[in-house]
Amino acid sequence: MCIYLSKGFRICARFAVPNHLESLVKLWQYAAQLKAEERRGWKRLGLTRVESVADHSFGLAMLAWLEAERRKYDVGMVLKLALIHDLEEAITGDLTPADKRILGAPEVHRARRRAMDELIQNLPSNLRGSYRRLWTDLRLLRTKEALLVHELDKLEMAFQAARVGRRVGRTRVQGFFQSAAREIRDPELSRVLNQIAS
Repeated sequence: MCIYLSKGFRICARFAVPNHLESLVKLWQYAAQLKAEERRGWKRLGLTRVESVADHSFGLAMLAWLEAERRKYDVGMVLKLALIHDLEEAITGDLTPADKRILGAPEVHRARRRAMDELIQNLPSNLRGSYRRLWTDLRLLRTKEALLVHELDKLEMAFQAARVGRRVGRTRVQGFFQSAAREIRDPELSRVLNQIAS
């Protein structure tokens, strides 16, 4: 069996994976691809080293955990939402807002749904329904936990924009701050964003 770590890299070993774990190993392989999937918005700035989708997801998970604890939200749900929020990008690749405009919302939604369907098939059957509900909650922002993760996703991007801005100049990352401001409605998170962006 081979485990694919990133584009072009794999570890192959002769070992048998128990049947009940094969699908989980495949799901992990998809998740591991996010380590090599570069966030294309930063790449467009001409940077040679940019964060991966996995880097971003880790940052979001940390923010989500801490903020969910502080607000006394369902921490387990928030962490699950943070960890799956970009998981489909293991199949679709990282789509920038410009990519989404070109493709159109219906096509982006179809691509994401197909990707999530494929990913969910690698979960044990008793978990598929709950993960599909989580994914739907996140896309439709049906719960306070989903809304928090959605807004923290944008805030994490703003934190990264501030870091990148120190290397390339603040004016080159203003679009990232503006994008975050359009999505963040929570007053406390808006104040944090304003501090980051100033």
